[in-house]
Order: sequence, then structure tokens, then C-alpha cells
Amino acid sequence: RNHTDDKMAESTVRLLLSNPPAVFLDCSEILLRYAENIIRNPGEPKFRTIRLENQVVRSRLLPVRGALDCLRAMGFTQREEKLVLLPDTPLDDVIKIRDLITLERLKQLNAGQQNTGIQAAEVSAQAASQLEGASREPGTSLVTGTSSAPVQTTPQSHSLLTNNMLASERQFYARLQSSFEHVLLYEDPILQAKARSLIPEEQLTAKAQDKLQLLQELEKEEEKNANSPPPLTLADLVLPELRRWFKRDFFKWVDKAPCEGCGGRTAAAGMATPTPAEQMWQAGRVELYHCATCQRHTRFPRYNHPGKLLETRRGRCGEWANCFTLLCRALGYEARYVVDWTDHVWTECFSSSQQRWLHVDPCENVSDKPLMYEAGWSKKLSYVVGFSNHEVRDVTWRYSCHHKDVLSRRRECRESWLIQTVNKMNQGRQAGLSQDRRAELERRLLTELVEFLSPRTPGEKEMGGRTTGSVAWRLARGELGTQQDKEKPEPYVFRLGEQEKKGRLFHLVYCTANDKYTRLYNNVEMKPGWQNWAHSVQDVFRKEEHDWNMCYLARTEGATTGSISWKFDMSGSGLCVQRIKVVTRSQTFENGLVSWRLCADDKCVLLTGGAEGTETTDLEGVTSFTLTADLQGGQGDHAWQQAQLFRQGLDKTVEFPLDIQVHLKPA
Repeated sequence: RNHTDDKMAESTVRLLLSNPPAVFLDCSEILLRYAENIIRNPGEPKFRTIRLENQVVRSRLLPVRGALDCLRAMGFTQREEKLVLLPDTPLDDVIKIRDLITLERLKQLNAGQQNTGIQAAEVSAQAASQLEGASREPGTSLVTGTSSAPVQTTPQSHSLLTNNMLASERQFYARLQSSFEHVLLYEDPILQAKARSLIPEEQLTAKAQDKLQLLQELEKEEEKNANSPPPLTLADLVLPELRRWFKRDFFKWVDKAPCEGCGGRTAAAGMATPTPAEQMWQAGRVELYHCATCQRHTRFPRYNHPGKLLETRRGRCGEWANCFTLLCRALGYEARYVVDWTDHVWTECFSSSQQRWLHVDPCENVSDKPLMYEAGWSKKLSYVVGFSNHEVRDVTWRYSCHHKDVLSRRRECRESWLIQTVNKMNQGRQAGLSQDRRAELERRLLTELVEFLSPRTPGEKEMGGRTTGSVAWRLARGELGTQQDKEKPEPYVFRLGEQEKKGRLFHLVYCTANDKYTRLYNNVEMKPGWQNWAHSVQDVFRKEEHDWNMCYLARTEGATTGSISWKFDMSGSGLCVQRIKVVTRSQTFENGLVSWRLCADDKCVLLTGGAEGTETTDLEGVTSFTLTADLQGGQGDHAWQQAQLFRQGLDKTVEFPLDIQVHLKPA
């Protein structure tokens, strides 16, 4: 197939543009979604096939002038009732058509700022002016005028605005300006040198190098083509090592500050005025805690200067992201300090190999899971803004897949005001940059805007609730997530395989360390995932404690009870139970309680839950039974953690804290 040249591509997109604006915007959104799915998942066959009988295709693409032409220009060919992009087709034309459609779409949206939706929020004047490639000299910056917002209004427009909105926009601008100035602290060479001296860079690099070598060996076995994603670099792999080290070894979470006298637990006792010494390190407030044991008050200054945080190494999400972003800059990563207006903070780092910004949350020890706040924590996002030394960006749309809902909550400023304000702030900050650097920032902006226009679907690992902070604190913030909303595997029932029938033995083991089941007499069948072979699960999850190198199953945080069961059915095999031996290791703390039982019809056997196990003939003759564990009890915020199943070291991958042997006989 011949490539689509630039003139032909432009002509094709102009044909699409000849439709009425509403039709063009609707159709272009679908085309962009097709293009983005292919670019993001080049090896996935399902994204390279479009069924012509699909209702969306029939009603919103086929009748539109230029729609099929755009798909053909991308490289699609017709195969009976389908359009297909062959696996060996390079993605150059897909990217070319995507970029042209994006540019025209942004121009139209810029012309119609009265429209609602994500596009009016981000891609208006800011996008159109930059994407057209016009490198204008920055205008006079109003960034230094912190007493008022930078967008000026005429008397006529002023009369249309309420005093409340003007006041809100002034506060919004002050917040933007404060963070935009704050990130310049990360550029201090002395501060960066101090940060580097604390990072075990050689150790982190060695771990990353080992993983890179392994990846390179695996890549040798894979077939490469023009659409293969770019290989990860050493810098890509050092970043998660830095994040893990920061979480496990360097920084500590603070719910309530421990007593400075005896080190015991404290209770909140109000707020205090920062001292001059505390103010020097940008402590805007000081929390007070009282110790009932030694009657001492402990101060917890909420320092905002990253240099001080290198010394204290403790705090909540603000301190964590603040210090971590400095460490990223110290190692040479381009980094953003990202502020969520609904009260969370994290980091973004730019990957040169992937040419995109990556979400990094040091508190949660996760990377590249931007939808976890909305999908997992149930946050109702409104504004999410990223700040770096060279730019400020409204990145809200990366963190949401429900853009219209988000837009309905954005009431603190006018969208047009926000676009112009961000533009002027960026012009002021970038005034001294080279033309090449400004061009690079513009190219990145285009890529980012295309990403924003194509909302993702949250992945499985983005569906969990928050893990840092006490349960009460997370409940109060509504960030525990909702287990009932998550997809659960179908209830599983064990049935006998041929080898198990011949040997008259069913033998199942589970290892928590590698989270894997094994059926030893069924061709050594293995199944990863503790939930996948469970019959029922209620408020139970698998927990890893990297500080202690341990893992186990426990109640979902905040749940008062939890249970898990496994079901075994021999009916139809001609066999029944002769005797059952079960090892079910469990561990409790404080007044936590774990109870185990084997049940068949009206018969139940209580198990010890110890390492020695239980052997019983009480269920002799039955053809089906269920093994169940119930978890309850415990004290305080960590009650959920005080009743544990299958606790073992993360390195104990050949030990099995669950071991079930069912000896069988003819029924």
C-alpha cells in the first residue's frame, strides 16, 4: 500500500470538514477514538477491525462525507463487511490523519466557545494558537501582579459577572500563581545536590539495569515491526525504583504525630501559630497533639519547603509529593507538581522514550494509573493542574473518563478565563526559553491534547481505594473506594479431573507470596489470583507489607467482617469423600478472630486454623462440601488487619499456607 502524502491527507480532512460543524465534531470524535486505540495498542487486533454493520458506524460514520475517506487514508481496506487495518501497516498515516483532524477540531471548538464539554475547557485559544505553529513573541506577562487576575475585563463584560465569580477567580489565580512559583524551588542546584546525596542512586540504577537486561532478552524473542512500542530506557526503569525506595525507606506517613516525649499515641488538640523558625520553612499551619500518658503537647508543623522535608522526611500527601518531585528533578527528570483541587497532590514525569507525561503517586507507590482517583477512590474531580519550571497545564482530563460530569463541577472560574490565564502565565515563564525549547513544549501539548480528547477506560489496577492514612481519615474524605462496584469473578466450583478420579485424590494448595493456586493431581494445573478459584468473597483483599516483607489475606479496610469460601463438587464422578485433611494457617492480633469450617448439607466441622492442620472423616460419604473462613474482631483503625489468612513472607514462594487433600472412595 502507498502512503498517504500530505496534500492528499489534507484534502481528505477538508472533505470531512465540509460537513455541518455539529456533524464534523461528532464524527471526528469517533475517528479520533479509533485512531487513538490503534496507536495506544498497536498489537491488538480488535482495534484494527471496524464492522460496517455496527450501529455507530452505520448511523454516525457512513452517512458523513469524508469519514470513510479518512479511514482509508489511515490505511484501512474493506474486507467484505469489515474495514481492516492489516498488522504490517505502519502507523504513520494513522498519526498523520489523527493530527490533522485534531487541529481542525480544535479550531472549530475555539470558534464556538459557547459549546459545553471538555474541549471548551482546555483546547480553546491555548491550543489553536500553539498548534498552528505560529511562534509568537510572548506578550507582557501579568504573572507578577499577584493582587489581581491577569485577564482584564471591559466595563460591559464586567457588568455581566457577579462579584462572587470575580472574587473566586482572584482566589483561583492566587492559587495558580503560588504553585507556579513554588516549583522553582526544585531548580535550586544546591537543593538538588542535597537531594542527590540522600538518594542511593547506584543501588537504584543497578536494580533498574538488571530489569532492563531482562527486558532486552525478552524483546529479542519478540517479533518487531513498525508499530511496536518504543523500548523502555534505563531512565524509565529507575523512576519506579526511586518511587519504591521513597515509599519504603525514605518518607513516613503521619496520621497523628507521635509524642515527642515518650513516643506514644496522641490525640488531636487543635492548631497553633507557626513560630518564626517554622515560618522560615514555609509552615503555613501547625497541628497540636496531646499525649495522655506523659501530658505533653507535640507540634506538627506542615512544612512546605522541600529542603526542610529532606530533613523531616514525614507528612501527608502534600509533603510526600513536594519532596518526591524535588528528588525527580535532582535525578534529571522533567517533573510536574500536580495539584488536585479536591485535596490531593502527586507528581508527573515526562518519559522521553514514550513521549508522554506519566502519573506517579509516591504515597500510593503507583505509576501510570491516572484514573485510580476517580474510578478507585470515588473522587469527584473538578480541577487538576500540573506545574513545572516551564509551564502550567490544566491536566484534569487525563484523570477522568467522565468529562461532562467533571465539567459540571467546574464552577470556580470561567473556562475562557482559565485558558487565557494559563496562556499568559506560560508566556511569561517561557519568555527566556530558546525557540527550540518552546517548539518542543508545543509538540508535547499537541500530544497531550489528543490524549485528553480520547478518554480511557479504567484498568483493573485503577479500581482500588486509597491505601495511605487511617481508615477514619479516608472514610471522612470518601477515598476508601467501593468494593461492591468492582467486578468479581464468577463463583468457582472445583470438579474432579480424570487424573484425580484415577488417583482418588484431590489436592489443592495456595501460596500467598506468588498469589497462585496449584492442583497437584490435575496435570499440576496452576491459577494465579486468590479470587479466581474462590466460590464466594465478601470484603476480603490481599495485602502486601513491604516494610515487613509479608503478605496475607485480610478484611477490606473499614469492613467489620469478611469471609471467603471454596466449593468442591464430586457429583457425577462415581466418587465421594472418604476423609479430608486441611491446613489453613491464620494469624490474629489483639482480639481479632478467624474461624474455619467445613460444611456439607447439615453437617459442619470446625477447624483449628493452625499449621498442623485438621484431618476428619466426619464428612465421609458426601459428594460436595464447602470450606469457609470468617474474619472479624480487632481494635482501632487497624482492626481489619488483626485477623489474617495465609500470612507468609513475600519470598516464601514454595510454601503453602492453604493445603487441602480430599481422599475419595467409590460412592
